[in-house]
Amino acid sequence: MEKRRKFPRTALPQKARFFGAKGWEDCTITEASREGLSIKFYTREKIKAGSLIHLKVLMPSEPNPVDVKGMLTWIEEKEEHFIGGVELYHIDRVEKEGANRE
Repeated sequence: MEKRRKFPRTALPQKARFFGAKGWEDCTITEASREGLSIKFYTREKIKAGSLIHLKVLMPSEPNPVDVKGMLTWIEEKEEHFIGGVELYHIDRVEKEGANRE
């Protein structure tokens, strides 16, 4: 079955953490697009589609993780982990040093 996507995705492995049943747990962002992410969740706890997902994306060039929130639109169990799709609706933008503040 061919998947239809609104925006093209870029393949990448990017380490992140998500807030799950046991607190902050490891995950990997495997693909990213303008409006969504594919994520591999390293957990045995069932995550339900429709759940709010809070991520901390670990950027090698940044001292602090970037906070991202979205809705889990689909989830599949794969061996000892889950893969799912997250529709983004909030990315916490870090204020640049020296930027004007109102």
